[in-house]
Amino acid sequence: MPTGRPDTVFPDPVSALPADFRIGGRLAVRAILRELGHRHVLVTLYADERHDAFAITRLTHVGDTEIEFDLGGQESFTRVLASARDVAGVAFPGQIKTQFRLDAFAVAEVRGETLLRACMPDELYRIQRRDAFRVRPPAFDEACCVRRLAPESEVRYPLRDLSASGASLLLPPGEPPPAIGTVWPHCRIEAVGESAIPCDLVVCHVDEHPSGNGSHRVGVGFHAMPGDVLRRVQVYVIGVEKRLQRSA
Repeated sequence: MPTGRPDTVFPDPVSALPADFRIGGRLAVRAILRELGHRHVLVTLYADERHDAFAITRLTHVGDTEIEFDLGGQESFTRVLASARDVAGVAFPGQIKTQFRLDAFAVAEVRGETLLRACMPDELYRIQRRDAFRVRPPAFDEACCVRRLAPESEVRYPLRDLSASGASLLLPPGEPPPAIGTVWPHCRIEAVGESAIPCDLVVCHVDEHPSGNGSHRVGVGFHAMPGDVLRRVQVYVIGVEKRLQRSA
């Protein structure tokens, strides 16, 4: 079982987690999973906690004793499930990492849809760490956020870090910082070797850069993003994390 490093987007080893992160009892677990479903939070499922066998999906049903995930378009993951012993689920509703394990599960075809149906977990973990679960793309990715100012005018900001819910950008010296709550429509995330990811962003916080050179760090969140686009962000985040682990 991969252990990884702390504050990773991958499943954390349960043995390394503080006891107060654990939520036990099916009533409490069901309430948290229902909230993930109601908020349409993306959930990454890992077969046997393998970092190379995952699906990015959503909870489609949370019942009293069973939960279901949509596996449409996840054929390669579905094939891996045939020999998997368990499935680890990881979600990021904000800055809290929610992690659980499915021990009893099966793939089902329901009205032409492929589902992962599993028994309700007996426990889950809500992992809270400040500024956790972000990845910093390596320099050779040349990752940036392109903001459209007008139909024929754009500006590029270096991407300092990225998560499933937002990013941190670096504004150049002398550029006035945006007001918190400002929405930047028609942006895109670009990186070498990756297809551009379209996104609307909302400014969440602004800090002066510690260098004192007049530049600012801007934290932005993804705004009204379609599920398929958020999946592309998460796939890139997972890809960066895997490369960082290999080079560690």
